[in-house]
Amino acid sequence: MANLKKNPQPAILATLLTFLLATPLTTIILILFGAPLTTHLAHNLLCAAHMALLMFQPLFYVYGVDAVMWKEVCSAFLPWDGVWGGTVGAAVGAWCGAAPIPLDWDRDWQKWPITIVTGAYIGWGIGRLAGEFLFKGMRIQFDT
Repeated sequence: MANLKKNPQPAILATLLTFLLATPLTTIILILFGAPLTTHLAHNLLCAAHMALLMFQPLFYVYGVDAVMWKEVCSAFLPWDGVWGGTVGAAVGAWCGAAPIPLDWDRDWQKWPITIVTGAYIGWGIGRLAGEFLFKGMRIQFDT
């Protein structure tokens, strides 16, 4: 926290990039994955803002705008740590959070995007802990 008081520019830049770049990109991804486009646009934007704050703001804060690091982020080749674990966990949690939506639309807790945001927060917490303690330094291997 002392570093933030001395030099708040990285935090401000990370927050601006999160809202100006990551939130619209996440909104587009949500719509491409089946979010309702015309009836719930405000819900989509708020869900994307939650997910962008969980997934992208820590990445922008830690890695800045270094092209080499963002190449590793986009290729999912970063070594596991708390930041990367939280990002992966939030994405997987949001994906898993979509599972109860088609079960019964009559329940308030299953309406769009409550389960997505809840899954993202739970996944972020689990991913953050797993990145810090279980998988620290490991990389995701995509080859066989």
